[in-house]
Amino acid sequence: MKKIYISIFTLAISFSAMAQLSLESLTFAKGEKSNRSSLMDSEKSAAIWEEDFANGIPVGWTNSAAPWVYRGPGTTPNQNTGTQGAYGTASTTISSTTQANGFIIFDSDYYDNNGTQGNFGNGPYPVPHNGELMTDMIDLTSYSDVTLMAHSYFRTFQGQAFVAFYVNGIYDSQVEVHSNLAVNDATTTDATALIRLPLTVCGNANVQMQFIFDGTSQSNVNGSGYYFWMLDDLELVETPAYLMDVVDQNHGGWDIGYLATSGVGMDYTFKPKVQSDANPYMFEMTIANVGAQPLNGIQMNVEVLNSAGVSVFNSSSSPTTLAVLDTASYLADQTYAPLSQGVYDINFWGTSDSILSSDTSDMTAVITDSVYGRDNANPAGAWRVGRVCGGLQLANKFDVYVADEATSVSAYVADYSVVGAEMYAVLYEVDTTGTSTVYIPLDQTDDYTIQPADRDNWVTIGFNQANNLMPGMYMVAIGGYVHPTDTFGINVSGSAEPTMSMIYDDGNGCNLGSQPPPFWYWVTDCPMIRLNFGTPSATNIDEDISNNAFLIYPNPSKGVFTISLDEDGGYDLTISNILGQPIYVSTIYGIEKIIDLSSFDKGIYTIELSNINNTFTKKVIVE
Repeated sequence: MKKIYISIFTLAISFSAMAQLSLESLTFAKGEKSNRSSLMDSEKSAAIWEEDFANGIPVGWTNSAAPWVYRGPGTTPNQNTGTQGAYGTASTTISSTTQANGFIIFDSDYYDNNGTQGNFGNGPYPVPHNGELMTDMIDLTSYSDVTLMAHSYFRTFQGQAFVAFYVNGIYDSQVEVHSNLAVNDATTTDATALIRLPLTVCGNANVQMQFIFDGTSQSNVNGSGYYFWMLDDLELVETPAYLMDVVDQNHGGWDIGYLATSGVGMDYTFKPKVQSDANPYMFEMTIANVGAQPLNGIQMNVEVLNSAGVSVFNSSSSPTTLAVLDTASYLADQTYAPLSQGVYDINFWGTSDSILSSDTSDMTAVITDSVYGRDNANPAGAWRVGRVCGGLQLANKFDVYVADEATSVSAYVADYSVVGAEMYAVLYEVDTTGTSTVYIPLDQTDDYTIQPADRDNWVTIGFNQANNLMPGMYMVAIGGYVHPTDTFGINVSGSAEPTMSMIYDDGNGCNLGSQPPPFWYWVTDCPMIRLNFGTPSATNIDEDISNNAFLIYPNPSKGVFTISLDEDGGYDLTISNILGQPIYVSTIYGIEKIIDLSSFDKGIYTIELSNINNTFTKKVIVE
């Protein structure tokens, strides 16, 4: 997911609206790609200066009114606690080398809400606020090129992370850290930040560094900021001659497709095999040269492993030279279309003639029979859709590479949703041929009433008839209604490419942005909304029957789902895992049977119903 383009985001969402809509039940989605940097111990020189906070924040460092604090064995809370804010996970801390002896944190989330959800502006240091921690003097007289290395765990709403530099007490310049993160995004807990010091700073005797959590620069009049920045194991080293940093990676072809040619190229976490066959994965990687010398023979490399951990594909890009401080995107020479449905792990790394290798970054993709999705499956916040102020629509765009039939939409309903609230799904065609994008409604489902079991779970809403989709771009939305009490939300998970996830302000008073309503805004978090296909074969009557012989809902699910028959049964039921091994055998009599696979591993399972006349099969996803 191409996070480096977030800077073009022009939607001005107010803090109050965003806090209500996106600061709810927030836990960062696991399994996102890593952005770790590549400085091997064998390549770095001895530290010029270092600090691991074993003894707390050093005497002589200066702190701000909203302070950075030390977490260590003798503090309360100690080093096993991260953020104390209402919208984070306290047990998740930085995974630094010396985490056991302590680290430092600026806890913007806690400072605004005091650890209570909805308590905005009532914490000890409400937003807008800055956290500024300055070192004492550091002597860099003998060094002409210096790099700061730091273990860094940063999560942002609208806060920014900077390192500022001072010479003889006078401000020189500052560098933004983790600038590629989108709203509600975070680094990995073991991320390494590499900051090359400005050359104007190097060679001076009295240098200071200031670590800044800026919760004001992106804010509106109501303030902003939010979440946290944890730091540990700071080192100043002479800049190595050869050093590469992995900035980003994707398997959709975003750089080559959408941004370069207005083509196709989004990352899909769940992709129907027929669509994958028509548009195989293309692998890209963005690499920065942060060393002191050009990198020669630089290449990106990719390996794909199937669910059994077996390597099924390898490729690399053509070698090039990357100049000092340059950043470039690389495309693998070959594409890959998985031969079967299943879960695939994709590993990326960089190499060159000058450096052995970068760290490996990884992504996960699932090839399905019918499910099309872009989310990371783990709820990480939510947008309210049915609201007191208006009935909004939250949507995802999808590329259709080969003709298929859209049959239903699945969405993950937030846990705070009110039972009895009504929701619906809408299918749009996206027309980009004009000067502005036009969304053409094609079909809308009947209203669906949220049930108790639907909260914190997937819900699938079917269209009354299948919609034949020709190759092109489409959008599916979940909509709601204005209601004083019957409100609901749809969860988000992972980052969204620019303009690929949308929310519709219907003009009833929600006032999501600066444009006069009604208006479609784009959002940077990916909604957990998926498009489901079904493709009956005209040459096989049994396959035609099988599409209507039984339904599975919800699908995907957490393991508990219902098999519904179109007539009284009498079928043998077999459920098999991705390896074809039966894991559940039973018989269905009547028209419904509830299945519980919650004790089994997450993944794709095959449902087979058979009697003396027919055998029907479908896939179900357990998350």
